This record gives sequence, structure tokens and C-alpha cells, in this order.
Amino acid sequence: MATDRPSAGDRRGRVFPDEVPILTDPSGRVRLRAHTEADLPAIVEQSNDPDAQRWTPVPIPAGGYGLAEARDFALGIIPAGWRDGTGFGWAIDADLGHGHRYAGAIDLGLRHDGSAEIGFSLHPAARGHGVMSTAVRLVRDHGFDQLGVRVLRWRARVGNWPSRRVAAAAGFRYDGRIRRSLEIRGELVDGWVATIASDDPRQPIRLPENPVLTGERSASDPAVQVRPYTEDDAERLVQICSDPATRRYAPRLPYPYTTRDAVEFVESLREAAATGRGFGWCYTDPADGVAAGTITVGLSDAGRAELGYSAHPDSRGRGLTTAAVRTVAEFLGGRSTGLPVPVRSVLIRCAASNAGSRRVAERAGFVLIGTQPAAEVLADGTVDDLLLFHRVCHTR
Repeated sequence: MATDRPSAGDRRGRVFPDEVPILTDPSGRVRLRAHTEADLPAIVEQSNDPDAQRWTPVPIPAGGYGLAEARDFALGIIPAGWRDGTGFGWAIDADLGHGHRYAGAIDLGLRHDGSAEIGFSLHPAARGHGVMSTAVRLVRDHGFDQLGVRVLRWRARVGNWPSRRVAAAAGFRYDGRIRRSLEIRGELVDGWVATIASDDPRQPIRLPENPVLTGERSASDPAVQVRPYTEDDAERLVQICSDPATRRYAPRLPYPYTTRDAVEFVESLREAAATGRGFGWCYTDPADGVAAGTITVGLSDAGRAELGYSAHPDSRGRGLTTAAVRTVAEFLGGRSTGLPVPVRSVLIRCAASNAGSRRVAERAGFVLIGTQPAAEVLADGTVDDLLLFHRVCHTR
């Protein structure tokens, strides 16, 4: 590792590969080094991976990404960045149990103002082993401690949760979503941004997720599983949100409800969990795993939660919704939510004419605590009374 400490914004070039510092984690398992000719076949594999092409700006030539493109990147673009001081890029070398091998690439793009942007991409064979989290920490520390970087920035296409979790594990603080802020092969797409400053704590930041919950089979409830939605559930979600009975009591749903709406809703549930604003799942009969309905939970800082639900037409009358609501309520009252403030009370609101929703609330152990007259506008413009159901969570 370099021993000098240049001032912030130093754009001094380095000789490639002789002056490329080798960065190694204490265990020796992950090492960052200069790219070599031997890396090219693995770079081709990585660049043709569907996930890499979906989330990163890797070029996709008409004939496919081949050795010529890999050579231009590893032995052309990367060395040029070292020489002119605009970007420092490393090959990630990792031991996954069978000796060290190429595992991906990581780079720092340097700015005149003392900031830098980090970028990274992992070979498919190295995913799920903590390799990239280690590599990002190595580059983060090198940037701050050796290069004098003052602020390090991470950006990724919205939806790239693996990348966002890697950044959080290195202490990057999520700053938000910026519309049309990233260019990927000529298309402007929405991007996430997160930053870490040189004087920020370098501790991992945990991103909560929607957990998988399994309800206990009882005499009154069928077996049920409450799990995160995936994009594979989009068709079922469209059917739920297009059903007239659902739409009657959810007038704010887009119409017509499209697959794009479904995918954006699934993404919003992940975002709510990651930012501590709530949870959201589908629930299923474990026998088939097919999405039978939706459950969402909105959270407040004061330990209050509001629960909502809707069922697929072919799942009504089977007791699945009641079992799922009971399962979620018990989860909220337990000790494994991971929330900084325990949930003390859960509220369900529904229109007085929504007999199915009322039955679910009552059977799931919620108590009617009041009626707000003429407070619920339905999809056809009529106004209904709003019923309030409540359940106390017996938390720590």
C-alpha cells in the first residue's frame, strides 16, 4: 500500500501496473491488484452475465462482449485512469476455497473537489461470499487514509439491492433517489445515491428487510406463509388490484393496474423496510406458494402501526387472510422485528360496508374501538363510515 498521503483532490498519475498498490484484507482472502491479461476470460464471463448487464453500464456490442472489449477495459481504460490520475481501478482477487482467482472489479473515480465515486461489479461465481463488501471497505479506507478523499459517493440503478447492501455494509449513508440520474447504454434511469465522509463512522449500517413469517397451524386458522413479494408475483398482484371488490375499497389504486405498477409496488415495499417506514408481504398457502393476497404495515416513530390487507379473488373464504393478519400481528408484538422502537399497538381501518375486512379484523383478535362517520370515500364516489379496530402488542 502507498505510504504517502496526497492532499485532497490530488490528481497525480501512477505508472500501471508498477505503481498500482496491492490492497489486502487482514485475512488475506481478498486482494486488490492490477489487472492482467489472465483476467480477460473471467471479465468476459462477468460482462455477459444478465445481472451485470441489467444493473451496470457494461457495453453490449452487437456480437456480444468478447475478449476485445475485455482487453480494452482492463488493459486500456483502467491503465489510462491510473496514468492521468482520474480513476484508480483494481481487479478483485479472492480465495473462495480453491485458491485465488479473479472475482470482479472496483474503481475510484476522482474529482477536483476532493470527492470520489466508487464503482464495482462482481463475477457471478463470487457472489454471496462477502467478497465485495470486503473490497469496498479496502478501497474506502485507501481513499480516505492514503489519497486524502474527503467524501466518497456510491450510485446505483434503482432496484439494485445487492449493491445497496454492500454500500451500507461499508458505512455509506443513503441520501435518496434521483430521477433520470444514471446513464446506462444511452438510457437515463433513476438512481440511488449514498455517501460516506472521511470523518463519518466506518461502521456497517443494517438495512432491514421484509422477513419470511410462518403462521402456526391451529384449529381455527389454516397454515400460511407470509413472505416478501418478488417480481415473479406481478401477475397475481395485477389480478388482486384489478378486482372490482378490491378497487371499491382502494380508490387510489392506479387504473388500469399494470405490471409496471405491480413491480413499482414491490420495490416500494423493499424501500419501506430498508428505511424503517414499514413492512409489506404477500401471503400464501404453503402447499402451492402462490400469492393469495397482500399485507402492508405502516410504522410510526412512537411505536404505532397500521395494518392493511387485500385478498386475491380465488383465495377468499379460505381463512388465509385471517391467518396471515394474525401472523403479522404476532410478529409485530414479538422481539425479532429489528425495529429501534417496539410496536405497542396496531390499528386496522376499514369501511363499514366492507364485511369481509371486518370479519378478518375481528377473527384475528382486533377489537372495534370506534366509528368515524362519513370518513371513507369509496371508488364510486359514495361516502361510508370508517371503522377502527385495535390490537395491543405485549412487547418488552
